[in-house]
Amino acid sequence: MKPVLEINNTCISCDNCRLICPENAVLKNGDEYRIESWSCTLCQLCVEVCPIDCIKVVEVDSSDEFIN
Repeated sequence: MKPVLEINNTCISCDNCRLICPENAVLKNGDEYRIESWSCTLCQLCVEVCPIDCIKVVEVDSSDEFIN
């Protein structure tokens, strides 16, 4: 199991997470955001700036990592 950050579907597209990410790991596609686990360093700055607390650390099976 590996910890990764995940943005859930309650995201309001405020863009705070994408703007603060030092690794540019937060990607925007239309109104949807996702975090690239291969570039994310788990600094959790995005978690701190999210106004609605929709970014969480989740555990994933390392074999599932490249499916997202």
